[in-house]
Amino acid sequence: MRKSQLLILGNGFDLHCGLMSSYKDFFQDTLLDTCGEDFNWIRMKAGVAGFWESLLLKYYKKYRNINYNWCDIETIIKKTLLTICDNNDFVFHAIENVKRSDEPYGAFEETADSIESFLCKSCMSFYRNIIFSSPNEFSEDELLSFLIDCLLKELHVLEKRFCKYLKNNIVCPDNEKKLNEQYLVNAINLLTTLTGFNNDLPYKSIHDIIVHPPKDCSEKPTSSMYQSFCQEKPMVSKGFADLSSVKILNFNYTALFDILKVKSPCVYNNVHGKLCTNRCAENCSDCNIIFGIDDSVIRAHDKYSKLYKFSKTYRKMLSSNDGTHILPAKNNQLIEIKFYGHSLNEADYSYFQSIFDYYNLYENTNVSLIFYYSKGFEQTDKVYQLINTYGKTLSNKDQGNNLTHKLLLENRLKIVEIP
Repeated sequence: MRKSQLLILGNGFDLHCGLMSSYKDFFQDTLLDTCGEDFNWIRMKAGVAGFWESLLLKYYKKYRNINYNWCDIETIIKKTLLTICDNNDFVFHAIENVKRSDEPYGAFEETADSIESFLCKSCMSFYRNIIFSSPNEFSEDELLSFLIDCLLKELHVLEKRFCKYLKNNIVCPDNEKKLNEQYLVNAINLLTTLTGFNNDLPYKSIHDIIVHPPKDCSEKPTSSMYQSFCQEKPMVSKGFADLSSVKILNFNYTALFDILKVKSPCVYNNVHGKLCTNRCAENCSDCNIIFGIDDSVIRAHDKYSKLYKFSKTYRKMLSSNDGTHILPAKNNQLIEIKFYGHSLNEADYSYFQSIFDYYNLYENTNVSLIFYYSKGFEQTDKVYQLINTYGKTLSNKDQGNNLTHKLLLENRLKIVEIP
C-alpha cells in the first residue's frame, strides 16, 4: 500500500542543525547590552526601543538567576494580555493617572520598578496620545480596544527584529550570496533522515544538493532533469524525488528551499509565517512571521474576546492565500505523522487535535504516530500528555481513556531516537 508522510517540525530542528534560533539567542544577541553586566548594569543596546523589548528586559532582570523561562516571548505575550484583561481596574487606573498627572511620561520608561508598574506606566504612555489629542470621551471598552491595537503594533516591531536576526544568521547581510552553508547542509541531511529518503546521505555541501541549469542554453539538454531549464531557476538533485510524497508542517520561520532559492520538492508549509526574502529595512512591510497566542485562550472567557487580533489562527488567516492543502489525503493509504524538535506545548494542541480528528486517529489503523528525538532531548512524558489530552476530547470517554494503549497494541505509536 502506498504511504504518505506528514512531518511536523519544531524549533529543535533548526537548533539541532546549528542555527541560533531560540528566543534566548535572539534576546542576548539583539536586545541585551552585555558590556556592563559584570557590574550589574543591565540595559538594552543603544537604539533598541519598544514595549515588548523593554518588557523582555524586565523579565530578564527579575528571573535571569532563577530556573524560569524568562525569554519565552509567546508566554510573556499571553501573560501580559491576560493581566490587562483580568484586572478590571487596570485600564481605569491608567486613564485616571494620565488625567491627574501633568508629567509627560515617556514611552516604556525604565524607572518602573516592577513588571506590573511598568505595564501601568506603559499603558499611561499609550493613553496620553489619545486622551489629549481628542475632545471626545471614550468608553472603557473603546480604550481597551485602542490599547490592544497599540500592543499589536509594538509586537510587529519585535517580529521584524526577530526576522532580521534570523536572516542575518542564515544569509550574510553584506553579501546575499554568502549563506550559512553548514546549517543548510545539516538541515537537508536531517530532513532526509527523518523522511527515510537518505540514499545519498550525507550531503557534504550545497553543491551536492542543488542542480544548476546548463550554462550554454543554445544546446539541447540531454537529461530529463534539464527539460525547459534555461528559463527556470536551479532545482534540488534527483535524490530528493521521493520527497514528493511528503508534506511538511513547519512551526519554525525558516523555509529551507526558499533560502536555497530552488523549487521545493515537497509541500512545505510554515504554520506561523516565514522569513521574507527581501533585504531587511527599517520600513519593511513584508515581514509575515507571527508571534501570538492560541485560540483556546480567547475561547476560555468572554472577557478575552478582544484579544482575537493576537490569535495565531486569526493572523494566519489574514496572511494565507496560497490555497495549499497541507494534510495528506485520506484515501485508504498508510499515513505516518512524524514529529521532530517540537516542544509539544499546549499552545499548539489545537493544531494536533485538528489533525488527529481529520484522520480519525482512534479508528483509522492506517495512521501511525512517530516521535523522533535526539539523545538528551527525550520527551516521553510530553508524548504521553499529548495523547491523553487528545483522548479527553473524544466523545466516547472509554475510547479516550485507552487511546494510548490501543495505539501501542496496534504498533501505531513509536518514539524513536535518531543519530
